[in-house]
Amino acid sequence: MSVFPAFAAGIIGLPTHMNLVATGWNVALFEYLHASDASPRWLIATAAALAEAPLYAALALAAWTLLRTRDRRGALQLASATSLALVIEAAISRWAFHPRPFAAGMGHAWMVHAANNSMPSTHVTLTWVAALVLFARRRRAMGTILVILGTVLAWARIYVGIHWPADMLGAALSAVVCGSIGWALGHVVADTAGSD
Repeated sequence: MSVFPAFAAGIIGLPTHMNLVATGWNVALFEYLHASDASPRWLIATAAALAEAPLYAALALAAWTLLRTRDRRGALQLASATSLALVIEAAISRWAFHPRPFAAGMGHAWMVHAANNSMPSTHVTLTWVAALVLFARRRRAMGTILVILGTVLAWARIYVGIHWPADMLGAALSAVVCGSIGWALGHVVADTAGSD
């Protein structure tokens, strides 16, 4: 199906036959969550809208929250964490390409999308990065809203056939790593500048 499971297994030292286990659950869960020809058209149309809009809503809410409170450290953390997430996604795309389900012959894509790298979901990663930054800045209510938006986004992108469930685990891992590095970088830079 893809070179990514073999690449990941090699990094963490799994035997090659373990790749079957690693990809089996992913394909099975995708088939369970993915829309079929029998799925209601209104649900497919709703999922297609929800496969894009929550990212922009999440970033707008995060930016508004940080700007409204003049939280320069939070803004720096958000900018650095999202930038790092994009760099990581580009590196994975180059060295561990993971085809999207429709490109791997696994079902129909119910929205137009390029057959580019699937792992991790950039949309979900950026949404959850923004959520983690808000949690770190003690904006828990808004952070919770963004976690929910990211979860809806994850479901929708699997449902319309442009992502695998494993891409969402990759997004969660990337968000935690990038959010943590962004948090640390924000503290270092802000402490150096003598501001909060």
